[in-house]
Amino acid sequence: MIIINFRKILKKIKSLIKLKNFFLICNFFLKKKKFFKCNFFLIYIKNIIKNFFIIKNFVILYLLNNTGNINSCIRTNYLFNTISIINKKKKKKINSNYTNIFFIKNLNFFLYFIKKITVLISLTIKSCFFLKQIIIKKNFSILIGNEKKSIKKKFFLKSDILLKIKTYCKKSLNVNVVNGILLNKFI
Repeated sequence: MIIINFRKILKKIKSLIKLKNFFLICNFFLKKKKFFKCNFFLIYIKNIIKNFFIIKNFVILYLLNNTGNINSCIRTNYLFNTISIINKKKKKKINSNYTNIFFIKNLNFFLYFIKKITVLISLTIKSCFFLKQIIIKKNFSILIGNEKKSIKKKFFLKSDILLKIKTYCKKSLNVNVVNGILLNKFI
C-alpha cells in the first residue's frame, strides 16, 4: 500500500512540474516577464534550448516500424552525440532511457524549422551523388527512411543534399548500418 501511494504522489508531483514548465515556457515565448521571479532563470532556459537545438546534429528516423531497428539507431546516435527524432506514435514502444530522443507529431513543420539551422541530407537510390564525394563542415540533419518504402517525394524536395551509398548488390542496407556509416563519415 505504501508503494502504491508513493507512486501516486510521484505522479502528481510530476504532473505539477510539467504544468509549471509549460507555463514558464509559454510565458517565455509570449514575453511576459512579470511572471518570472528573476532573469537568471530566463537565461538558463534560453541556454538549454540553444544547446539542445542549435549546437547538435540530428538524425530523423522516418517510417521505421521495427522497434529493434529504432532502438539500435538510438544507441548509435547516442555514441555519436546526435539527437534521434522519432514520430510520437512510437513513443510507447521505444526504450526511452536515453537522453537523445526527441518525439515530434508533424514532420513537415519540423523540417521547415531544421532547414534554417542545419543542412538536410536525404538518402535515395536515384541520387547521382555518392557518399565519398561530399564533405560537410556545418551542422547537419539526416533523414533516413524505411528500407522498403523509402521517403516521400515532398521530403526529397525539401532536402539540400540527396545521397546514395554504393552497395555491391541490389539489396538495401540495414537502417542502423546506414546510420552508422553516415555518422562516421560526417562527424
